[in-house]
Amino acid sequence: MYWSYRKLNFIYFFLALILLSVAFYNIFYHLGKFPIYSWDEARHGVNAYEMLRQRNFIVNTYRYKTDYWNLKPPLSYWAIMAGYKIAGFNALGLRLISGICAMLTIIIVAIFVKKNFGNLASLLSMLTLSTSIQFIINHCARTGDADSLFVFLFTAAILSLLLSVKNDKWLYVSGLAFSFAFLTKSWHAGNIAIIMGLYLIFTGKYKRLSYKKWISLCLCMIVPILIWAVVRYQYDGFTFFKNMVAYDLLLRSTVPIEGHVGDESYYAIILCRFYFLWLAILLGMILFYNFYKNVSFDMFKSEHQSYIIGIFLWVIIPFMMFTFAKTKVRWYILPIYPPLSIAMGVLASKILTNGKLITRILLLSAIFFVSYSYESQIQTYLNNPIPNFQLSLIQKTQALDGVRGYSLFMYHPPGHKAVWAQSAVLTAELVNDFKVRSGGLHAFLKNDRALLLVKKRWFNKQLLTSYHLSVVASNSWGYILCKKKI
Repeated sequence: MYWSYRKLNFIYFFLALILLSVAFYNIFYHLGKFPIYSWDEARHGVNAYEMLRQRNFIVNTYRYKTDYWNLKPPLSYWAIMAGYKIAGFNALGLRLISGICAMLTIIIVAIFVKKNFGNLASLLSMLTLSTSIQFIINHCARTGDADSLFVFLFTAAILSLLLSVKNDKWLYVSGLAFSFAFLTKSWHAGNIAIIMGLYLIFTGKYKRLSYKKWISLCLCMIVPILIWAVVRYQYDGFTFFKNMVAYDLLLRSTVPIEGHVGDESYYAIILCRFYFLWLAILLGMILFYNFYKNVSFDMFKSEHQSYIIGIFLWVIIPFMMFTFAKTKVRWYILPIYPPLSIAMGVLASKILTNGKLITRILLLSAIFFVSYSYESQIQTYLNNPIPNFQLSLIQKTQALDGVRGYSLFMYHPPGHKAVWAQSAVLTAELVNDFKVRSGGLHAFLKNDRALLLVKKRWFNKQLLTSYHLSVVASNSWGYILCKKKI
């Protein structure tokens, strides 16, 4: 029996290592080679870069002015700063901690499922999450947005909540994870608090908590946020907090802002777009269980009932909250992918263990087909990055001597307005610590330490001769000019 147990564990760890290798490849392959994306990766990257340059780790700025558009507490910026320190001021540094957090999310899901539902369920949950397209490539694991860190903290908070059925101390871990999630993505963490409250009510656990434990839980949830709020208040009083409430909470909830519109079917469509095949298997297994109750599932021990309640709330609360909110953004539902993968792994393992032979064959075939299908889509994405030639042109200035810290202007003819893409702003800062400026040609001519970015369709030889300019870099997008040859 002992040797059999060791053999099963060896097989599990061998297969888990393979799946983690696949996840690692999906997340980190060419991570720094994809161009930086505007909205919201570049914005977060600029905030973090400028905070680091100014040695101010509390107030985020954009183009060195206090940023009242990106109204998030600073934890995600600190994560990007850590990435910059480890991997350098580049796209890899921007995304490094996001990738690490995605790996950690997969790992803690695997550990939780292994400990509570067995090896097979753990492997299947890892497989599902590692091939979840939106989780891997869309605004999460492979980008410098706040979402990968937030999903990790969301996952840690709810898994700790579920483990509190065995030990109340896990509640405090859940409370701390909530507070860190709030410090990452602000009001989005409210979903965690709602899940926690409903879970404690539905499981009856709230009755068994002493006043001391309630106070300890509340302190874990509030104190880190309060510390940040007090420190932030020293810089601009209530201005930041008023914007957080008025714009980032109330306006986003009641009005579709920034063109993010959609009806009540929006997130169902997003799930079908990115997760349809896994969802089809999951729904099929739920129907199978309901119609074939003779299948022996030992899932409904008391602690497993609590887990089922928690996992259900984990999926349904974010889905419902963001469905009712008027502003619709596809990555808002990213936190539901870990619980969906857990549900997939647990149900599939039970059917594969206890179902009839034909049922096992059909289910296993479906799992292999879906995982191969989604992995193929991920591989296609990884091997076909879409170039951004404007960013490539700015990156060419790395080869120039003596331009670090220059101002960078953008040329626009009369009647046009130059709009700096956030990705261009961040690339300029990371490549040569450029200060991106407005004002066009005339402002450029008044600045001795400056370069001028010109789109190809607006470039002509007369521009060079009239103002005594030289071309220092060019590509299919345009040209970079200076007043004298560098």
